[in-house]
Amino acid sequence: MTIKHLTPLAAALLFTALACDSSTDNPVTPNTGTTRTLITDAPFPFDRVARVDLYVVSVSASLSADTSSAGNFVTLATPRRRINLLALQNGVTDELGAVSLPAGAITSVRMMIDTDSSSITLKNGTVLTGTSSPGIAWQSSAGRPTLNALIHEQITVPSTGAEVVIDFDIGKAFIPPQEINPSSTDSGFIFSPVLRAADAKRTGNITGTVRALSASGAPIADAALRLYLGDPNTPENTWSVLQTGKTAADGSFTLSFVTTSAHWATVPAQAGKTYIVAVDAPRSSGRGRMLVPNVSVTAGVNTSTGTIIVP
Repeated sequence: MTIKHLTPLAAALLFTALACDSSTDNPVTPNTGTTRTLITDAPFPFDRVARVDLYVVSVSASLSADTSSAGNFVTLATPRRRINLLALQNGVTDELGAVSLPAGAITSVRMMIDTDSSSITLKNGTVLTGTSSPGIAWQSSAGRPTLNALIHEQITVPSTGAEVVIDFDIGKAFIPPQEINPSSTDSGFIFSPVLRAADAKRTGNITGTVRALSASGAPIADAALRLYLGDPNTPENTWSVLQTGKTAADGSFTLSFVTTSAHWATVPAQAGKTYIVAVDAPRSSGRGRMLVPNVSVTAGVNTSTGTIIVP
């Protein structure tokens, strides 16, 4: 789902799917391997926000070509707890559960959340909820919505099990009212969920360090990262935002579970497009912005951008 977004935070739910032999007449027999459910994240407006607590009820998936029926979905995890997404950054994960699945291809992934038990805490101590003012406008997602994840590349469950990451992009999912109405004085957020599911073992990572003015300059913490897919020779508004992230206190960052460049090469509409990493320093730093074009991602590999110098 594409929406206007602020300085973003990406959160990812990661689960592993244990495959097992199955038939229509016999119960599933577990094979070796473990299905784990994890959660991780990336940035948000850190100058304002201290916590983003999302209550995750359950995660489910379908191995059926027909995803229109609820009966085709199996439950992967039922954590039923709040998770502070801001504590999960740069590849850090939180395991949510484990389950056995029949071998096959995962065609759909869903996550249920509880908005009544979710909140955002600002650095001044203010807690935003669906009933506070300012607060969170959950819109049609109020209550216990089931959120569907976009899948770029097929997720295969082999007999030894698989890992699947759900990239819940909080920075794109919680948008400030000013993004829609610049004259708004509302300091809350509007919810519009953005999720992506991918096979963790078929993805790669992008790493780097952000410093001010020179390679030996001060590290920039809490810099907002956007991972674009586009042609660097065309305007930025023609690029697609696929993922978001943030730098740690030492200026380092990891954009985790990134779809490989080889996959996009097989998609005609994306021919000639590459990854572009955009770095935006926090407003309080007084620093600017930098773009790193032509980044290539390979499965199982950490692709380093090196030191990114922000003016």
